[in-house]
Amino acid sequence: MSDAAVQELKKQFDSLSIDQSNCTGCTGEEKELDMKNLNKYQKQAYHDICELLKQETKSIIAIDAPSGNGKTFLLCTLAVKYQKLVKVIIFRKDQASELSLKNIQSYTFVSFCMHHFDLLYHQALKMFRTIDKDKIRELYKLIVYSKKFVVEDTSVLILDIYTIPSSAMLLLLYILSLKHNLHLIFVGDAMQLQPINKSVLHKESNYYIIQILKDLTISNLSKNMRICDTEFKKKVARFYELLQQVQPAGNVPLNYKLRYHLYTQFRPKYFTEENFDTIYIAQTHRNITRRLYRFIEHLKSTGTTYYEVPFRFGLDDIEVPLHSRKNKYFPTLLLVPGYKYIYVTEAGVHHAVLLEDILFENEKIEGLTISFLKDKNRVKTIRRVNLNYYQILPDYRNWLYHTSRIHDKNDISQFPLRPYTLTYHATLGRTIDKGQVELSTECVYANFLYIGLCSVRHDSDIHKIHDKRDLTGYLMTEYMETLSLKKDSEKYYYRCHLDEGEIHQYIVNNENSEHLDNIEWTTMNDIHQFEKSQINFIRIKRSEYEKSNKKEDTPFMQIAEFVKENPQVILNTIEMAPVDKKKKKKKQEQENKKYEEPDALRYLRHEYDLWVDKKEKDLQK
Repeated sequence: MSDAAVQELKKQFDSLSIDQSNCTGCTGEEKELDMKNLNKYQKQAYHDICELLKQETKSIIAIDAPSGNGKTFLLCTLAVKYQKLVKVIIFRKDQASELSLKNIQSYTFVSFCMHHFDLLYHQALKMFRTIDKDKIRELYKLIVYSKKFVVEDTSVLILDIYTIPSSAMLLLLYILSLKHNLHLIFVGDAMQLQPINKSVLHKESNYYIIQILKDLTISNLSKNMRICDTEFKKKVARFYELLQQVQPAGNVPLNYKLRYHLYTQFRPKYFTEENFDTIYIAQTHRNITRRLYRFIEHLKSTGTTYYEVPFRFGLDDIEVPLHSRKNKYFPTLLLVPGYKYIYVTEAGVHHAVLLEDILFENEKIEGLTISFLKDKNRVKTIRRVNLNYYQILPDYRNWLYHTSRIHDKNDISQFPLRPYTLTYHATLGRTIDKGQVELSTECVYANFLYIGLCSVRHDSDIHKIHDKRDLTGYLMTEYMETLSLKKDSEKYYYRCHLDEGEIHQYIVNNENSEHLDNIEWTTMNDIHQFEKSQINFIRIKRSEYEKSNKKEDTPFMQIAEFVKENPQVILNTIEMAPVDKKKKKKKQEQENKKYEEPDALRYLRHEYDLWVDKKEKDLQK
């Protein structure tokens, strides 16, 4: 590689983080992937893994630790040591691009399936879609897939993060490890985000599948490498504990108790004004779209010039019929000089940049001048490009295609910039240095907020927490807990539709209010009704929220246990099963009806029934 190429790669490495830090304890500098840069906990884990990888027989290793404990850095260090023998399968596209720049073989979940099973993009997306409730047939489908696996010179597969992919993918990787004697390392955190589309055969967390399949668990990466603020670290740890009290793994509903707890920990951040120069993080793209419309309202109110640049199909601008804040995506690229954006390169690397200038030619925007936040002296002029796989979300591309009725969705061009926003899924594994964030609480699950909190280093990095739906309820609950003279008032959570100012003044002045104390409250016993009700002045006992959810065994957990305990049966089935040729769906359905089950499937079903009978007899002893 030439010196010029090395310098260019170094520049790209230096811009991978969202921003830089002012903290003396976190310089934001890129650490070299070397064992000397691991802390003592990481070094012990590194040593344990290396010892297992020396063995000839496969090992299934689970690394389970909270966000920010240096799991990815540890495994990238390991990947650099073993070079081509290791492949990393990772969730975020931009993170896969970053690892590739470090000469680590890396794939997203989808690109791994495309490459190793010779599938097109849409086929890879549907690969683990489970419709059939016949668990043995689903297992057989995975076994047939394993015969299509393109074998390469690899002995270790690392999957980071294990909670996100389909549970079927985890089981397929395990079957591949049996067939090809591969070491598997599953990395994650039981409280991280779960699959967006869960299998009908497994509604629980993938954590429980990993617990069945693994040979060794490494969970003692106890030093948080990301958070530098001691008090903030305690707040995040406490929130994590509250989630685990509800259930030790999986999605935890963001109920009133958890929302009120966050309010008590970060109270001032609920009352600050929205700042459009911060990174806004939300669960859905619709929330991000609404943020951009609020940005436009702010720009109009301040008389700031802005431009909306349409996407382009061929030589024509794309006109989206509905320009509405109810849209899933924003129909144009909103450009405002002096504001921050995310610049996405052709290779998929993300850089935080400042829009310095807009270049016009014949009254049309022809170029943009951007400067890189990590290197103010680095300035670049960018033009419109035909957006590739990395530069626009496939769903965004489809949305433009369907709403605009263009002819070819692959021929969409735009400046390769994105708004300074992220979804919580896009925040997974990311460290946001220095740049302040705003967190949306409009989430179904508390896990989203946990991911958002874990993405920053300091309490001061959080500028605002958006929560409009129950702010008056939090204020009233705080008042009744600390100032009310009514007996047992602190034992309830409250919801009401009063003006915030009516309650806030008494809390600020630390005064009791006869008016607030004399409100007649309707007591509710059902959490769901309390959370959703539009009735004014309602309350519920806090004890109603103290119940924890129980784990339920799922069909896929039973299958995982069967596979773990019967490796030879799986290998025999692989040997017996034919390689499934690509057929049209209708034709395959007809053949399935016409012919009996394949011998390999009948053998697998028979062996499973024998295994179940044996387990039932063992329980009766």
